[in-house]
Amino acid sequence: MNCAEARSRIAGYVDGELDTLGCTRLDAHVSGCRACQRERTQQVFVSQELRRELTRFRAPAGLHRRVRESLRTRDDGRVDTWLQRLRWGSLVPAAGVALATLVSANVFFLASLPSAEDRVAANVLDSHLRALMSARAIDVVSSDEHTVKPWYAGRLDFSPPVTDYAAEGFALVGGRIDYVEGRSVAALVYQHRKHLVDAFVWPSAGSSSKVPASLERRGYNLVHWTRDGMTYWLASDLEAGELMRLEALLASSSAM
Repeated sequence: MNCAEARSRIAGYVDGELDTLGCTRLDAHVSGCRACQRERTQQVFVSQELRRELTRFRAPAGLHRRVRESLRTRDDGRVDTWLQRLRWGSLVPAAGVALATLVSANVFFLASLPSAEDRVAANVLDSHLRALMSARAIDVVSSDEHTVKPWYAGRLDFSPPVTDYAAEGFALVGGRIDYVEGRSVAALVYQHRKHLVDAFVWPSAGSSSKVPASLERRGYNLVHWTRDGMTYWLASDLEAGELMRLEALLASSSAM
């Protein structure tokens, strides 16, 4: 089993939908593949969170009663439902109302979908928090950029820019491979006083923008921009102004 096949089966594994042979093959692959181990851990985390936070509703007794009352037994023993009692003439306007309601609901649903920026922001923040909680925020521990940068060779399909800014108050402490929007990304870890900052980097699919954007999500600050073919996201509990200082350092380095 290769990584592509394993990742296509992890969701079924987590949800208990794989047969015994499938689980055995997946376990054998994941036991020797760190990337797939991370993918399985992420999906287990999401599944557990959904089960814990999912809101469930029990139908009230009155609804049960109305459903039962809507069914009538005819003299010949067959069930005469409200649908059988309706005439086609009354169904036509009802169908029009239902169609209009469905269209309105779809429009509302589409309008309420998160934007691409919000979706990526949620992914970045989840990756940052997951790393902090897992006690594995760093895969390669080093303040030497000449150690961290080569570590990514062969592990990613791109070479992230790596620079230490200890003199400016942002010391490089290492890096790891993480996942955002379904792809592997570089996560450079900086320390500013007692705060850790994750700098996520991956190739940009769109046009470059030198203007950074700052967001706040769940008490954490995020800054993102694209430059020289790379997308950058910073995530930390640092105040936005401090993150913007690191953004300026990273932007000046990438421009060299």
